[in-house]
Amino acid sequence: MNIQQLRYVVATAEHGSMTAAAAAVPVAQPALSRAVRQLERELGTTLFARSGRGVALTADGETFVRGARRVLVSIDALRSAATATDPAAPLVIAASPTLQAAMAIPILAGLREHGVVVPTRLVGCVSSTEVVDLVATGRADLGICDSAVTTDLTLVDIGRAEVRLYSPAAVDLPDPVRIADLTGLPLVLPTAGTPRRAALDAFFAAQGAVPEVAVETDERNAWLAAVTHGLASCIWHSVDRSPAPLPGVVARSFDPPMHRDLAAVHRAGSGSPALVPLLDVLRQVGALVG
Repeated sequence: MNIQQLRYVVATAEHGSMTAAAAAVPVAQPALSRAVRQLERELGTTLFARSGRGVALTADGETFVRGARRVLVSIDALRSAATATDPAAPLVIAASPTLQAAMAIPILAGLREHGVVVPTRLVGCVSSTEVVDLVATGRADLGICDSAVTTDLTLVDIGRAEVRLYSPAAVDLPDPVRIADLTGLPLVLPTAGTPRRAALDAFFAAQGAVPEVAVETDERNAWLAAVTHGLASCIWHSVDRSPAPLPGVVARSFDPPMHRDLAAVHRAGSGSPALVPLLDVLRQVGALVG
């Protein structure tokens, strides 16, 4: 899901037809229709009931449009705050490489498409504990965490990320896939001896799964690269519900589904003028995809 799609959905709801919405945005009508259909597939629901006279919101669509309008209002507030932000003092966001790619970059890119430029520096972290430490000590203005943390910082719930299995297209597995199905499957995993690897090993043991360790690396950006080159599969979580992040990669949900709760952390009274409205955008988007 991207912010442009929210704009298209709200315009369609307000104008009662995709043709009229496309003229108002403006964008080519086929492009608007494709974007709305793609969003419906990602959400797994129908937002509009189509008819010869136009479109009407479904019950799910009405709920979604209310949330989408709140996001767009928050973006307007962020635009004003970003104008007041000193480019020489960028907003510093601490997050794991996974969350930088799955959360921070898509949000910042979507905002830029709407004319909102927030000077930002991303700092990579290996754990939510490190994220909290950077924010608490003032080395980051905002942190994004994907695991529970105990802290005196202000916590903001920003939704859920689905945990899925990403595999080369040639891998033959059911969809959804069970953890037990991972036995013998080549996987990319964190380096042995690290906390993340220990947690995964304990999880596999509890589920009776014995995957094959094909690649060990703590560089999360290398995980999907290993999948695209056909070396192994990996377990990845993302707020993006599209089928796969890269060509030649197949994404499968787990049975039962697995999720990670996402939260932002910040210091009370942080000086960045863009921080509060950005948090509001993150919260509203998280509520839409959660």
